[in-house]
Amino acid sequence: MSPASVRRYLSLGAVAGILVSSAYVAAPAWAADGQAAATASPEAPAAGTPVAGTQGSGLSEAALDDAVQRDLGLTREQFTAAGGLGAQAAAAAAQLRDVPGYAGIRLDDGHVVVTGSGPEFLAKVAALAGTLPDLAVEAPQARRAGGGAQSSGEAGEGSQLAVSTEQLFQAYVRDVGPEGLQAVMAADGKFVIRTGALNAPESARPSGTAAADATTTDATTAAARTAGGATAGAATGTTAAGGSGRVSPADFVARYANVELDGAAPLRSEADVPGGVGYIADTGWICSTGFSAFDPAGLPAVLSAGHCASDGQAATATLEFQFVRKDQLGEFGFSQFGGPGNSRIIENPVDPDNPGNVGTDISVIHNIPEGLDPLPAASTWGDPSEPGPDVKIIGTADPVLGMPICRSGRTSAWSCGTVDAVGIYVVPGPDFAADPTDLRAFRGFLSYGVQSSGGDSGGPYVSGNYAVGTHAAGDAPPAPGEPAPANFAVGATLSESLAVLPGYQLELFLNKPAVSSPAPGGTYEPGQAISGNVPAAPASAVAPGSTVKITVEGKDPVEVPVDAAGTWSFTAPEGNGPLRFTAETANGFSTSGGVEFEFARAAAEPPAPEQPAPGNPAPEPPAPEQPNPIVPADPAPVPAVPADPAAPAPAAPAPAAPQPPADAGTVVVPFDAGTSPADLANTGPSGLIPAAMAAAAALAVGIILTVLVRRRSRRSAK
Repeated sequence: MSPASVRRYLSLGAVAGILVSSAYVAAPAWAADGQAAATASPEAPAAGTPVAGTQGSGLSEAALDDAVQRDLGLTREQFTAAGGLGAQAAAAAAQLRDVPGYAGIRLDDGHVVVTGSGPEFLAKVAALAGTLPDLAVEAPQARRAGGGAQSSGEAGEGSQLAVSTEQLFQAYVRDVGPEGLQAVMAADGKFVIRTGALNAPESARPSGTAAADATTTDATTAAARTAGGATAGAATGTTAAGGSGRVSPADFVARYANVELDGAAPLRSEADVPGGVGYIADTGWICSTGFSAFDPAGLPAVLSAGHCASDGQAATATLEFQFVRKDQLGEFGFSQFGGPGNSRIIENPVDPDNPGNVGTDISVIHNIPEGLDPLPAASTWGDPSEPGPDVKIIGTADPVLGMPICRSGRTSAWSCGTVDAVGIYVVPGPDFAADPTDLRAFRGFLSYGVQSSGGDSGGPYVSGNYAVGTHAAGDAPPAPGEPAPANFAVGATLSESLAVLPGYQLELFLNKPAVSSPAPGGTYEPGQAISGNVPAAPASAVAPGSTVKITVEGKDPVEVPVDAAGTWSFTAPEGNGPLRFTAETANGFSTSGGVEFEFARAAAEPPAPEQPAPGNPAPEPPAPEQPNPIVPADPAPVPAVPADPAAPAPAAPAPAAPQPPADAGTVVVPFDAGTSPADLANTGPSGLIPAAMAAAAALAVGIILTVLVRRRSRRSAK
């Protein structure tokens, strides 16, 4: 093989090695998706997996990207980054919530803006500035006198300041009453009390089309409008229908300098399985799955909207595709729509100390059949053979004003917008048509940009890779002859929902861990740090609080923390054999699946030579045995020549080479004074050496004879 061919094969081998190492590094991320795909039922789409053949063209990765660009003007990467910033803002809000003077927090053009005043508030904000360098502060906005939807009869601004939606809601229900109340919200640096026709759940019957589904709520909406009809006058200072009659909404708002009164169209719940897959309750209502979770025993569950369970009347849920019932999804194990036990705003109207009963809108579907695997993702409803486009969930984030959000649902697909208000929302319960006092309140958020329809209730709201809430309600359709109301959608805050589910955990997306040191194929030494990384992609980060569970062969498992960059490490145990261990990323009940690793024990180093004690010289090593020196043979005697009296005396023959000492190990070369014995290797005795010496002697004799002959010839010529 020519040198060029050898070089060619070596280059190809190097390239192959790079490709193999690249595949090794990328394998954990691929394995996570592959594992998710492999666990789905081959017969029925899993809750949490994309579904082919759904309504319309179906959802896909491109559909989500289009929705983010269409509704928010963002790329998917920008949406993901904004979700991370929103999660930081939500964490800051949790620390500020009970600080006197705090009024709210919002995102504005990539910055976190906190609203409030007072020394305690400013001191706390200064402490948070170290973790949120782009944090800005603004003072609360005063209500415009006579502006917006306020009564024109108001005289100036009130002297009080509302400090929270909770405090304002309780005061309103106590002094005005819940009838006609739609929401108490924080928005744009102030508080808004929204009244008008009552909100109505957006539930849907399996009648075949989304439009027909929406018509099933007309009776409820009409009842809501009838009960709340007098509330249209609430904005003009009249007493709310059915209220206590002590204070009108307008007079109540006039007390505050930072509260506005606003009239709006009614809400309705949109109850019609990654999150966003449709299902049918055995009561006939159609909804969407929200997020996958674990019950306190670590068994899989699916979260959805509480009103989809009809106050506990629903027993089972069946997956629904293209309006056709499929396999069973599971059984309803818990539901709460409003206060505890599906209670109304005023369970005991004679109790003035607890007038407002606020809860959430959440249901749990458990006893998931074997073969269905709820996944930690919001479905993009794409090709089930390509599960990657699903939006991976790595944690929860409370809604923050200005936070970009996207909602997935079985009817309206993907729709995106921003959080425009956060507060307490009121919707009628299932018995509202017969009993107008059946009003439920929950904590949530509102978006004017997100579109929704019947059947979307329970579907997931996400901001980047963070779960924000489940869809609960939207604008009700107008009555005949009335103009279409302004669009809005309302979600129930997920953290509030999880608060009523002790022991339940949201399922989180986790990649399998990889080892970075030692390198693949390397060796280890006892006590060495074995380190690695948990990849984040395709999510934006590793779920906070994750660990890597290390199980060394023959030892008890240990868990090591994973830092924000995804790195982890543990110390190699003592041992002479190979190191074999399994590593698995974990976060509560959420796990990635294990990966096995093995590293050979590094070869032991040879012992170092003993050093002599100080003052004792090291013994001289014995001299190596030397071969016999090579001695050149004596030259043959020169034949005698008759003496010529006139000729000069002949030159003396060269002296014999000196004998080397007995311990010499080098070859002595005579007749070459410029050659050092150190320049030649000791090759030992050889028959060539005597022959060379004899040839040199013969040459010397020849030279002498030539000189003598020439001198004799010159003398003869004379």
